[in-house]
Amino acid sequence: MLTKRIIACLDVDAGRVVKGTQFLSLRDAGDPAELAAAHSTAGADEVVLLDITATHEKRSTLIETVKRTANELFVPFTVGGGVRTLQDAAAIFDAGADKISINSAAIADPSLITCIAQRFGSQAV
Repeated sequence: MLTKRIIACLDVDAGRVVKGTQFLSLRDAGDPAELAAAHSTAGADEVVLLDITATHEKRSTLIETVKRTANELFVPFTVGGGVRTLQDAAAIFDAGADKISINSAAIADPSLITCIAQRFGSQAV
């Protein structure tokens, strides 16, 4: 039987974790670094941080938020949102992420996944 893993997913808007229903009626839930550390301490096997407005706002991921969060974790850390180029991915990895999640950009340019995997390894995408 496969072991179940607990993966905490933090939806981030403007540098704060938010909660809502289908991305509507969002309310502030706290600081990403503090919540990530709390989830890790509580036994999460991995933490995912999704910058849920980066793509819509046509901006890069909030790198300072990624850095602060990565500094609090000793479990695998995945970051998504606003990853459109190899340079975006490199900045996220440099900020401390172990893996990245790509959504809209992969649909627009499927070769982006291959490009990032060749540079950072397929385990990181």
